[in-house]
Amino acid sequence: MKNFKVLFLYPNGTLMNPPAISIGLFTAILKERGYDVSLFDTSLYPDDLNEKQLDNAKEETLQARPTNYDDKGVKVLKSDMATDLIKKVHDYQPDLIAVSLLESTYPIALKMFEAIEQFKIPVLVGGVFAIHAPEIVIENKCVDMVCIGEGEETIVEICDRLSEGNNCYDVENIWIKKEKHIIKNKMKKTIDINNIPIPDYSLFDWERFMRPMGGKIYNTIPIETNRGCPYLCTFCNSSSSQILFKENTSTSFFRKKTVETILKELVSLKKQWNAEYVYFSSDTFLILTKKELDELVELYIRDINLPFWIQTRAETLTPYRVKKIKEMGCHRISLGLEHGNEEFRKKLLKKTFDDESIIKASQLLAEAGIPLTVNNIIGFPEENRELVFDTIRLNRKLIADTTNCVAFAPFRGTYLHKLCVDRGYIKPNQLGYGSMTSSIFLDLPTFPREQIEGLRRTFSMYARMPYECWPDIKRAEKFDKEGNKIFAELAKEFKERYFSVKADGFDLM
Repeated sequence: MKNFKVLFLYPNGTLMNPPAISIGLFTAILKERGYDVSLFDTSLYPDDLNEKQLDNAKEETLQARPTNYDDKGVKVLKSDMATDLIKKVHDYQPDLIAVSLLESTYPIALKMFEAIEQFKIPVLVGGVFAIHAPEIVIENKCVDMVCIGEGEETIVEICDRLSEGNNCYDVENIWIKKEKHIIKNKMKKTIDINNIPIPDYSLFDWERFMRPMGGKIYNTIPIETNRGCPYLCTFCNSSSSQILFKENTSTSFFRKKTVETILKELVSLKKQWNAEYVYFSSDTFLILTKKELDELVELYIRDINLPFWIQTRAETLTPYRVKKIKEMGCHRISLGLEHGNEEFRKKLLKKTFDDESIIKASQLLAEAGIPLTVNNIIGFPEENRELVFDTIRLNRKLIADTTNCVAFAPFRGTYLHKLCVDRGYIKPNQLGYGSMTSSIFLDLPTFPREQIEGLRRTFSMYARMPYECWPDIKRAEKFDKEGNKIFAELAKEFKERYFSVKADGFDLM
């Protein structure tokens, strides 16, 4: 086997997310096989395609506590991303370029593809967007192969084939170009996620581990406890993946790691990166059984003992479970409400919990002293301004530290993407990419774009401030001189009123 080199490209918004678990996994797997690997990560470059980096946009709309990356010495790069990428490829001379792609980061990937087009190096693209829209990704003249399933076994087979001078035309799990045709191989069954290596994050810059949580920056490690989600929300790619894999492979995309596997990874990564904080990446962390939770809590307290963040669903929270995650050291938690109209939420979004469930969940967390972030989405198809105020009114009944509000994006593969196409809200070939925090995707007859943008900006004010402020908040929805002035005044009052209470640690209440 010759010295075969793989360069990973990770298109990502500015300072978004901890190190990618997928890149960490592929790094570990290929290193075990003796391959040389390197990484080009865009996370430290200013994102000129979305005007504001994610955390700044959330802070400006009062969806996150103010954070100062300077406290940890984190700086955004001032050099040109495309120029640096060309130099990286020229100097490293990879034999394969592998790209992990989300639909929201596709615009960044397009810039990267344009930069590397001059090099005649095979390009493999995987990730959520590739799985759900391979026909779009494979059209790019820079792309040679698209992985339509999980990549752990596939990337090894491709590297083995190419390093030995063989072609990949019959490799399962990929679409591949051959002359003027595209060979569409079948999707492989899902893997046992308890038999994959511990992720190797050594290719990432140290700054990538610095994550804001409750107004403070922590050295954070990401952990995968399960893959996929058993719920079937119509706006989410996790449910789409569950359906896609079941139909094409008769295997479940949703799988859980054993507590033993989770702990093994935690112990290793904590030691390796001197971690201060744990970021559990699961869509629904408390999908754990009572036995699994009890075992994890006991071992986590004994061997890890770090603050951590999770997201879960309201119906997974019980007094017992809240008590256990409090003992374990839960520092913050996010719950997905998405919409406050119970009928709309159940019928269109397929989120079946009732209002009382999330109200009770927020009370349980408040009693335990665990700060809560409530996630909301506006701009759904068939939504209007009044329906958004149902969401606002329900948020006002919750005890939360912060409230998120993003614009609905019709991501490929989801039920709501198909609905938007069928009803003429978007064109079949239109892409829903971009940041849900700074972009607007639909311009509905019932809900014009400018209304969505204005309500997203003022959502946290409506959800938290007294009703007597509402006339001023409504004027602050307008992005004109007077609206901006009123918004700035209200934002100052909001921060003094709600963000002066300490939420770092466990003393929110």
